Amino acid sequence: MSILDKLLGRGKTTSLGYDVLDGQGKRKQSPSSIYREDYYASGAKRDRLQSTASDLTRNLSLAGWMVRRHLDYVAQFSFKSATGEKSLDDQIETLMAEDSTRERFDVAGKFSREKMFRLAEMRRVLDGDTLLVKMRDGRIQGIQADLLRNPPGESSDQWVNGIRISGFGRELGFGVWTRDGLTGKHFVRSIQARNGIHYGFFDRYAQDQVRGISPLVSALNPLRDVYENVNYALLKSKVSQLFALAFYRDSEEAPLAIDDVADGSGERDTDFDHVAAPRGFQAFVKSDTRYVDMEPGEKMEVIESKTPSGEFQQFTQLVTQLALTSLDLPMSFFDSSHSNFFGSRAAFLHYERSCKDKRSDQIEMRSNYTRWKLNSWVLDGRLILPDSMRVSDVRFDWIPRGMPWWDPAKEISGSVMAIQNGLDTPQRICRATGTDYYDNIEEIAKAAQFAESQGVNPLWQAGSSTSEPVVPDSTNETDEINDSGETDEADQ
Repeated sequence: MSILDKLLGRGKTTSLGYDVLDGQGKRKQSPSSIYREDYYASGAKRDRLQSTASDLTRNLSLAGWMVRRHLDYVAQFSFKSATGEKSLDDQIETLMAEDSTRERFDVAGKFSREKMFRLAEMRRVLDGDTLLVKMRDGRIQGIQADLLRNPPGESSDQWVNGIRISGFGRELGFGVWTRDGLTGKHFVRSIQARNGIHYGFFDRYAQDQVRGISPLVSALNPLRDVYENVNYALLKSKVSQLFALAFYRDSEEAPLAIDDVADGSGERDTDFDHVAAPRGFQAFVKSDTRYVDMEPGEKMEVIESKTPSGEFQQFTQLVTQLALTSLDLPMSFFDSSHSNFFGSRAAFLHYERSCKDKRSDQIEMRSNYTRWKLNSWVLDGRLILPDSMRVSDVRFDWIPRGMPWWDPAKEISGSVMAIQNGLDTPQRICRATGTDYYDNIEEIAKAAQFAESQGVNPLWQAGSSTSEPVVPDSTNETDEINDSGETDEADQ
């Protein structure tokens, strides 16, 4: 049998099973055992993952940009009480605003509520998960992932990487450590699960994954390759500038006196055969010009760099694109020249869809915090609920920060038409663009009242009836043409 036949698997009995299970020597076999996800990232392994991710964001601007762009879309929210009673809603929103300052939110007095929740998202991206401890005084303490460890002497199966779990994988408690100087750690206490918010990335059931693993892990090696390759390319371009001119010689004649370099005496040794010892390669500077003096019969090529080559740039761009996919970031975010307007818009809409699941994690974390604060406000007497209402009856929303319109004239006109035809609501459209419909109406009423008191007719009311919605004038827009070459009735 020829080598080609062996490589192609000819002459062998064809398997009727799954080809992926029979590599036939063509590729590395996958592991045959399945373990709890924490097996692959426990102890020193987990610390190494966390250290690598932090080091990349510390030294590679691309990695830091990826994380910051993810945070801009996932971790920005505004709070809205939705009980339906305006006085109660105003009271709850006031209390939430009061307790969102860094003095009343962070036990260390360093971060406000929004900054802390943004930081929690950042830590779960870099470390896999993080812990927010609910303190008795109503403030929050942030615990980094490497400070969640088993208490000393605890080696039972109930403790997995710093978290005590039940037989079903339910979290029962956390082992919290603290920093000891610059590099050390020591155990502080164990806390019950109800007193902490464990926030992380999880893609397996509770029994199979206790600690979170970030999707950024799959991009750490590509990002390190980009970092190292760029540094090597820069180093190569610097080395190419080391020598400006090289001399070649076949005899004792040299453009510069040999002994000028050997001992600096200024007297040339004309008896070339009696040179005591060959100097080998020497480079020196004279009159601000760089020279290379070689031994007879030797030559040296000047190092010339064509870095970065087109192939190198294309490969770096490909690796960068692969790294961006770990956080679902489109390439057009990083390089706007990569796509046109419509391509960028489509990429953004797909990315917006991918953010919904990540935002739901933020909403769950924030809702946990909100319910805890509502209970504490009621117990402290800061919030008085109606007799018929319990804390669990209080409705509220965490609204993700929206994006402004890309093409306001067209999008506003389309939104108005969608509302008129019952295809959408003002509330949803306002949320998508980063505002609140009810706040907008209240602010418009205040503006109209102030304008009336000053004898000014607001521009948005000029020439229009308040009983009908205002549709933007689209006479300057290009009419849409149907397949028959005529304008659609809806556009006429």
